[in-house]
Formats: sequence, structure tokens, C-alpha cells
Amino acid sequence: MKKLLLSASMLMLAGASAFAVTDGQTYESVDGINCENLWVFDRFHTEDAYKANPIASTSARTATTDGTTVYVGLSGETATIEKFDLKTGAYLGSLALTKGGEAFSGTLAVNQVGFDEYGHFYAATYSANSEGNGQYEVYTVDLTTGAVTSVGDLFFDGGTGRIDYCDVIGDITGVEANATVMAVTSAADNMNVFKWVREKGSDEWMGGWTDQATFQAIKAGQTYPNGITGFSLGSVLKIVRDGSKSGNMNMFYIDGFTSAPALYGSDGAMIDNIGNADLIVKDKEGVITSGTVVEPDKGTNGIAEGSVDGTNLMIYSEGQYNAPHKCQAIITTVDENMSFESMKPLWTVPADGLGQTSDTGTRVHSIFCLPQNDGSALVLTFKCFNGMGVYKVTKKGGDSVESNVVAAANITVNGNVIAVSEVAETIEVFNVAGQKVAEARNASEVAAPATGAYIVKAVVAGAPVVKKVIL
Repeated sequence: MKKLLLSASMLMLAGASAFAVTDGQTYESVDGINCENLWVFDRFHTEDAYKANPIASTSARTATTDGTTVYVGLSGETATIEKFDLKTGAYLGSLALTKGGEAFSGTLAVNQVGFDEYGHFYAATYSANSEGNGQYEVYTVDLTTGAVTSVGDLFFDGGTGRIDYCDVIGDITGVEANATVMAVTSAADNMNVFKWVREKGSDEWMGGWTDQATFQAIKAGQTYPNGITGFSLGSVLKIVRDGSKSGNMNMFYIDGFTSAPALYGSDGAMIDNIGNADLIVKDKEGVITSGTVVEPDKGTNGIAEGSVDGTNLMIYSEGQYNAPHKCQAIITTVDENMSFESMKPLWTVPADGLGQTSDTGTRVHSIFCLPQNDGSALVLTFKCFNGMGVYKVTKKGGDSVESNVVAAANITVNGNVIAVSEVAETIEVFNVAGQKVAEARNASEVAAPATGAYIVKAVVAGAPVVKKVIL
């Protein structure tokens, strides 16, 4: 009987590996800064569970987070938002989207998902934009009902070039602040950057460049490397958030298929680029002769700023899924000016990668760095059709995941109640088939299901505790 229960519990853990598995790697402390993996859900570490989840799709291209939940946009027959717990990786289910009471769908209907600076969730649709005579479709999403609402008319005004992804700052609804929406074209023959602005209290979007122009081309010579004529496939633009939440853009990054990360000012002129970092140089035999910073492989697009307890961080995508690359992100420290020249590499995460499965060339790599109240930071890395993971970065002396888990709570059975020794943000009970059979939030106990073997997961102070119980 014990052997049977043990086998059942192992089956359960395999099925629920989204919250139970780490990458198994050790990340050495660098200059007093530590890193450890909270969880991974990917092809390399949780292959069966990942492949069985809806996000194992080439149409699940971008992810975002509000600091509590990870949201993945899936452009299926009906567009959905797939949800995961940020700190544990637990799958929280699917939200089907509707427009005007009907199922919301279309070609890559939720190709880009994100949050503005006032907590509004938005989704943007892929646009071929070959003629420049249409508009960019961006919607707010009600995360309770799934209803989408257009944010208004974002006209192309003659500017051409495919748009895959975008970014937003301020209040996209225009209620509490101004807003800016920006996107760079994924074109081979132009370097157009679209910028739409909305003033607080206004229903109208206007062009945000000089003389209210909707688009402006990055000038020749203002890219890294120099000499390109278009950013090409899956290009990404990331607006710098300065903390003001004003909705007014001051700087932005572009990372394209033909280019590596570069920083631009409000006038569209290049300020800095990763070419100014101490890039690694290798000889013909592949031996490093100089440098410390890995230059991102051509074709991978993604960058994020962040900080941990006063130390600035910059994180960028190392490469795609093509060997020897494995869908990894590189975490570095930078100076107070966030300059590429000051880059000092810390770790590549996951150290053994997320996967090496082609996603048909989506190029985008979703990366976020979220400050925590205790001074630590959580780094989310997501790559379409390969997986995702969350890493906790702390200064030396900060609590590790292991110590948090040990100190967090004990799980016991008391009659018909499963009890946790501390109040937990969530308590979830799973049967041996991997199905959630009971749940409680902000509680210290949950009613026990029927007799049998179960896996109980409690999250206390952000730390997960997982235990098998037998009723």
C-alpha cells in the first residue's frame, strides 16, 4: 500500500511540475549578489507537463506579470489568457476572451500582452500593415470576465511595416494620466517607429512625434550594428519606465532581428547600445581572447531594466532555440546611468536553458525584473514554445528560497481539516491525477477531501511548501 501511495504521489508531482520543479542549477554569488531559481516550466525540465499545457503553442508568444500572476496570451481559435502563479508556477487556468459578447479571435489576436503603469491589462493584435491605411488594434482586457474593449483609433497614417509587438506607459485608458503606445516595424526595408499619445481625459489618440506625426524612421547610422536598412522579423520596442507614471516617453530600447539592443532618446536618436559593452572576442578556434560580456545572437529580441536593493540590473536575451543556444537570458549589473559600457555579467538563466524547440521564428523573448518589498527582485523569463522560469535575485544576507521554505510553515492533517501552521496566501490540494480538488486563500486551513493520497501546496510569505498527505 505504501509503495502504491508513493508511486501515486510521484505521478502527482510529475503532473503538477509547474509548481514543484526548479532547474537544479547552482548560481554562485557574485559581488554579494545571489540568484536562485524559484521554478521552471519548460521543455528541458518539465517536458511532459509543459507539452500538456495550452501554452505549448507557437501562438502563445508573449507573457507579462502584475507581480502576482504570470499571464500568457494565446491566440487560439478563441483567444485566451493563460494564468500562472508568479512565485510558484502553479497553473491557475484559462480565461477565454470575448468582444461584443462573441468569442474574440483573429490572426494572432493577442500577440502582445502587457500592463500599463496603472494596472490595466492590454492585448495587441499582429498587423501586417503593408499599405499603411489601417490602424493598430489594441484592447484593454477585463481579467474577470474576459471582455476586451478597444482603446481607440491608432491610425498608421501612411506608415508601413509589419507590427508584431508594442509597449505602453502611463494610463492607456486616459483616466489618471497621459499614455504612450509605441511599436517598431518588423520590416526589411524601413525602420519606422510608431508613437501614439493620449492626453489625460481625452478619447483621442494623436501622433506623438514632431508635428503630431504618427511614425518616424530611425536614421541610417543610428543602429547597432551600423548599416542596416530594417530591423526585420519580430522586432521589439521597450519604453523605459522612469517611475513618474506620467505616460510621457523619454527613452526607449529597440532590439531587432538584424540589430542588437540599443537605447534611443525622445527624438529617436541613438544614445547607447550593447556594442559599447566589453563584448567577448574569440579567435578562429573559438577561444576567448578578450571581453567579458556575451553579445546576443542574431535574431533574438528582448531586454529589461531592473534593480536589486539599490544595484541596477539589465537583462537581455542570449539567443533563440537554435543550437548551441537554449533560450536563455543573461543577468548583468550596470551603473547608475544604466550604461551598456558598465555591464558586468552575473549569470545566464537557466544555466542549462529552457529548450531548443523551434517556435517558427517568433524572435521575441519576454523578460521582466520586478522589485520586491524586501529589496530582492524576481526575474521572469519566457520564450514561446520552450517555456518559462522565475529567478529570485538578492543581496548577500537576504533570505534564500530554501530558508524561506523551511521557516514558512508546517502542513498537517487534523481530522477532516488540512492545517497550515501559518496563514497562507494560498492553500491548494491536488489529487493523484493532478486535478485541484480544494483551495483556500488567506487562510490557515482547508476542508479535507475524501480519503486518499493528496499533494498539498501552501504559499506563506511568498515561499511555497509542498507536502504529501494521506487521509
